[in-house]
Amino acid sequence: MLKRNLLPLTSMVLALGLTGLTGQVESVAAATYGNGVQVTIPKKMQGTWYSYDRDAHNGTKIVFTAHAINGKPIYTEETTTISDYFNGRIANQKKFDQVTRNWMSGKTTKMKNDTFYEIDPWITFENWNLYRVVLQTINGKKHNVLVYSSKYDGGNYFRSKKLAKQMKDFKFKQINYTL
Repeated sequence: MLKRNLLPLTSMVLALGLTGLTGQVESVAAATYGNGVQVTIPKKMQGTWYSYDRDAHNGTKIVFTAHAINGKPIYTEETTTISDYFNGRIANQKKFDQVTRNWMSGKTTKMKNDTFYEIDPWITFENWNLYRVVLQTINGKKHNVLVYSSKYDGGNYFRSKKLAKQMKDFKFKQINYTL
């Protein structure tokens, strides 16, 4: 009787143990692709944001969680990762692309006396997206607005679709959208 009860228990412990080991092996291997620590998104940026601006962000929504944008994890990127990638110093480029295809690179950037959160694709060449939350008064009410700027455009995201549609293509005078 004891043997019959021990077998399922032993199998379960073994399966859980192997699952745990697999997770550890993957995280160690993942660190070899140039990722540092996972970036933490500030609480006031976390959540769902909407924009109906005419440019590249038309009709889109962005969802920030504590460590991801639109479900893609955000890591700091080692400084040599991009140069190694573009100079052919990545041993297995295909595997590198496969492992990192859903990763984003993130860091804090200071420009023109403002602090931005720069979030980019993992491997990019002169493609950057800067975000910051700014308190603005709209129709007499204060709203947090997620301001974005990239190399080519800038605009706003709002917490509600209704407000995003109402404020489509609006530029606040006191915000510099081109950096």
